[in-house]
Amino acid sequence: MYPAIYDDDGEPVAAGSGRAGSNCELESAALTVDEVAAVPMMDELRGRAVEMYGALKPGQAPSTEIERKVAAVIEREIGKIARFSGVGIVPDMPKTRSGKIMRRVIAGISNFADVGDVTTLANPETVDGIRHRV
Repeated sequence: MYPAIYDDDGEPVAAGSGRAGSNCELESAALTVDEVAAVPMMDELRGRAVEMYGALKPGQAPSTEIERKVAAVIEREIGKIARFSGVGIVPDMPKTRSGKIMRRVIAGISNFADVGDVTTLANPETVDGIRHRV
């Protein structure tokens, strides 16, 4: 397992394919959906890769077109070097009671690892929804 990497401001860095970029940088570029989370995952070819998860805006239906739009926006805003390994459209993000997205839980699911304690989640049922998507 790779150690967590942080930038000068203490923000977590999503490193993948030889490039390190902040989660915020990737997530803000991908806001064609309502909420988005970039999480690191293990990749046999690249070592580490970034996987994106997005929850749709009300009234949007999941489609491959949305996934392509997210990829196109990131390529246009950041560059092709920031490509991620995949994008998953999920019903909702696992959040704390204060509304913070729990990327640790999503990363655990992406890496087929233990997600840890989910008792603090405001919506623990989302964990099974995301796991079903993976």
